[in-house]
Amino acid sequence: TVTEDNCAGEITPENNEMMYCRMSMTVENLTVMGIYEPWDFGNPTLPFNPIFSTWEVMTEEQRSVLMDNDHMYLGATIDRGALPTTSTADAAEWLEALGTDVQDGSYTDEGVELYYTDIISGTILFLNIFLGLIQIFDYIIMIPIVFLSISVLIYGLVLSLEQRRREISVHRVIGADGQSLQGMVLLELFVMSSVAWLAGYLLAMFAVPIVLSAVGFMEFRMGDFDVNPTLSVGATIFTAVTTLGLALLFGRSRARQFIELEIEEGVRKTTQAAEPKRWLHWLAFLFGMLAVGDTWLEANGSEDGLVSNFFFEGLINIFGPFALWIGGALLLGRIGARGPQIMQVIFGRTPLLKDVKRGLKGSGSAESVNRLAVIMLLTLSIVTLAAVQGYTGTLVDEKTVDATVGSDLQITVEQPLNETAMLGLVGEFTTNSVTPVATTVPEIGLADGSGGDTLPTYVLLDNNADVLRWSEQALPGTSVENALAAYAAGGFSAGEDAAYSLDLAGSGRGGDENRLNDMLLKPTSEKSETLTLVWEKIEFNFSTGGSNESDPMALFNAYTMLMDSDWSSLDLSGQDLSGRNIGRVDLSDGNFSGSNFAESNISEAILVNTDLSYANFRGANLQNTVLVDFMGGSLEGTDFTNANLEGAFGFFDLSQAILTNATCPDGTAADETACASGASLVPPPLAEPLFLADTTVRIITTPYTADMYYMGNHEYIPGVNSATASGSLIIGEASWRTLVGDDEVDNYTSTIWIVDVDGIDGEELEALGSKISADARVSSVEDWASSHKSVERNGGLIFGTPGLLSLQFVVASIAAVASSFVFLSLVLSQRQKELAVLQAIGASPNQIIRLVLFEILSIVMVSMVLGIVLGVGLALSFNGFFDVFGFIFQIFGGSTTTIQRTLVYPWSQIILVSLAVFAAVVVALLVTTRRALKSDLASVLKGE
Repeated sequence: TVTEDNCAGEITPENNEMMYCRMSMTVENLTVMGIYEPWDFGNPTLPFNPIFSTWEVMTEEQRSVLMDNDHMYLGATIDRGALPTTSTADAAEWLEALGTDVQDGSYTDEGVELYYTDIISGTILFLNIFLGLIQIFDYIIMIPIVFLSISVLIYGLVLSLEQRRREISVHRVIGADGQSLQGMVLLELFVMSSVAWLAGYLLAMFAVPIVLSAVGFMEFRMGDFDVNPTLSVGATIFTAVTTLGLALLFGRSRARQFIELEIEEGVRKTTQAAEPKRWLHWLAFLFGMLAVGDTWLEANGSEDGLVSNFFFEGLINIFGPFALWIGGALLLGRIGARGPQIMQVIFGRTPLLKDVKRGLKGSGSAESVNRLAVIMLLTLSIVTLAAVQGYTGTLVDEKTVDATVGSDLQITVEQPLNETAMLGLVGEFTTNSVTPVATTVPEIGLADGSGGDTLPTYVLLDNNADVLRWSEQALPGTSVENALAAYAAGGFSAGEDAAYSLDLAGSGRGGDENRLNDMLLKPTSEKSETLTLVWEKIEFNFSTGGSNESDPMALFNAYTMLMDSDWSSLDLSGQDLSGRNIGRVDLSDGNFSGSNFAESNISEAILVNTDLSYANFRGANLQNTVLVDFMGGSLEGTDFTNANLEGAFGFFDLSQAILTNATCPDGTAADETACASGASLVPPPLAEPLFLADTTVRIITTPYTADMYYMGNHEYIPGVNSATASGSLIIGEASWRTLVGDDEVDNYTSTIWIVDVDGIDGEELEALGSKISADARVSSVEDWASSHKSVERNGGLIFGTPGLLSLQFVVASIAAVASSFVFLSLVLSQRQKELAVLQAIGASPNQIIRLVLFEILSIVMVSMVLGIVLGVGLALSFNGFFDVFGFIFQIFGGSTTTIQRTLVYPWSQIILVSLAVFAAVVVALLVTTRRALKSDLASVLKGE
């Protein structure tokens, strides 16, 4: 425990509820040799932005004090080449062993012990957790493409064996036994599967760097590091055994069925297939629809969706999409296989089918056609899923940057500038063809006229729509244009916490009556209210003397620079701080409600907007203390019994405090005057440099009011830190003018401006931002292009996830085209004899081609439409899953604004893939049909 007895320096508390003994050291005659760029916090031995100096500048006494108080760090660099690179686990074990060896050693005769810590182990642990989440996410989203690959393998194998059914039966007739025939089939399958697996393995190794270079859906840019794909021997063997094992397993099962066929059945052209379990398909489909319904309801404002239980909702959102995909494909495949019947209803009476209608029938092999329809559904649904979620992820990244930067540039200057000066500054670095537009977001404090806390309030200027990049999520309702019009018409919005403070709907607490579900309220809406909001103008009223600074808050901020210690923004409510020396300490913006300051020295300290309600100041010394309570209520129930408040300066109300036997700010006894005169008129002696000589002043507040109607909840303002949005209000420029006056608005200056430079983007925008930031008048510049590059790599769905979605899109598209070509070739080969019969009885080649085209294209087109519909449902049901992991990745990446995933449907890309599939089908049909028509009729009819 740190006490006055064992601390030769100053005792200070921190937000972590720890007390520290701080000893000041003076080092003189230092020369500034350079200024470095700040870095992200990662070293536990270094605070943010420290001053670096050498060991020699300190005296021997100072060095001894550091060592005696365990403030000496012996920095050591680990040879990175000695770290094991086989795995992160091996590296962590190596570091742990190193730490044990260091701490077990004895280094001096005095028995000095060393405590070892390194920054590598913590980084490895963090990365293991983070990458573990990413791997789980990536494994789950790759399940559809793995299942699709297995489905294509099985269906292709079945069709291939179907083609050889007659051949196998003939082999049996001439004396071949079942074991040798099965061995022959499996050997062929093993050879082909092995070659295919090896080709796939090499292709995967080649594709890994490309997948990891993805910065968006179907957008690739190589990073700063070279990626060398590696796969352990165990993982390689497991992959090979699993892939080849599945092929041989299904091949053995289907081959055995064909080999066990009776000779007569094998010679026939068709077989009697077993009826599948339709009830199981319906069960999976309906379970998947629960995920679709739950996600749709939550996306449209429902708090709980279909299921309120978190565990069961999680199960539905994880397993529901897969059940929907598989069950939907099997059920809708039956509809796709009936495409000819559906199309006959539409085109049956048209000239298209006039002379071939009698020849229309189901496909020659209903099972084969059903498989073709299922494959179409599976592939196109994955194409749709990957495209929708991929483009949505890219849009989320862009909206994240919009919310952070606000527009093309966010410029922070050293001294406040007005709009004209800012545009002039930007114009110095752009050509005449570029017309920059700038806006800023002023901030004031507003309170409810009927009482309550003062809430931070942001003002949207009238030209903000020309600069800020809004999204529907940011403001109430689904239309940004309507929301901005509502602000201009006298509306105001509130964050959830601010709505709770004002007792308005939209606080998210309680029942449905307190939920707005992103609704833009009108003045006549039931949940809207018209409030009288109050802005208080704070100014000095000098009796004598004066000051060079007219803004009271600016003077109070200057006074904080005269303090010896900074305890601002601390939450020490209910703590025992009695008997301490806390003089000349900045206690602003803190929470000390219920704390015990009895017999403490708080003289010449400053407390601006500090909560001191029900605190105990019995016998405390508050001479010349600066107390500022603009929000009111912070001195309610505060006990100043026997306290000395003489010279207390500022703005405060003692009417609700306990003043028994206290000394008032004017020096009178509180028992006689009740401190009715309020704060002292004379600034404290420490503040003499801030005021003119012989100054007497009183701080006065003048309230200005404006009636505004409540229009709903907001979430963020582009370019403004979203961490404060929940507890703030937003108003329009017209309401601001009503409160502060036209002169204040027209002459407003700010240090932060958001600028749109239309026509400049990419590397040109980065170069412009770099040039402006080098100007001496500019403190910092954020540009959209640089921030977007950072988000692409470190925010949203990261570490190759966009590449995996792109890979899904490409693989599923190729699978759709290739499988349609191959499967149709096999199906039409089975119908070769049927086409020959039609030709023999007088059908012309043109009629046969139209007949085949109509039948097969009907199946393909219906299946394609159903596949896209299934893909849309799949993307919707998966959106909750993507939303959760996207939120996690954004938080891990340090984003303060979490963007909702509003699905985007890239119909052009989906239609392009569909047209490619359609073209492949037409080519396959024409090639196969023409080959059949050119065959010798007698040979075909005899089955030769």
